Amino acid sequence: MVIDTPALLAVLFNDKHGPWVVDQLAGSSSPLRMSTVNYAETLILVEDRQPNLIAAVREMIAGSSILLTAPGAQEAEIAASARLRFPLNLGDCFAYALAKRENSPLLTLDRDFRRTDITVVLP
Repeated sequence: MVIDTPALLAVLFNDKHGPWVVDQLAGSSSPLRMSTVNYAETLILVEDRQPNLIAAVREMIAGSSILLTAPGAQEAEIAASARLRFPLNLGDCFAYALAKRENSPLLTLDRDFRRTDITVVLP
């Protein structure tokens, strides 16, 4: 399962969907992956909103089973195509590209992904 930024932020910021995200992660039978683009996006948003949590974010990722995956040329091409086809921002395009390449569901809170051609896991 690929993890999108808002799903991880829901856990970090104790959002109402945080427990649901934790349940989805715990119940996933597939490897957990996150694009390094989305990890960077997470770090930026945490640093901006709650800088006191930044060390906890790094520790959480380092101690988790989430595999951070750097995009290569194939993901860049998929992301570019997605940006032109769907109402996705740049970070979303890389979450999409990783899910598409891995043929894996995307765990997200962003309903814009419903219009794409990948499997999405939404509350």
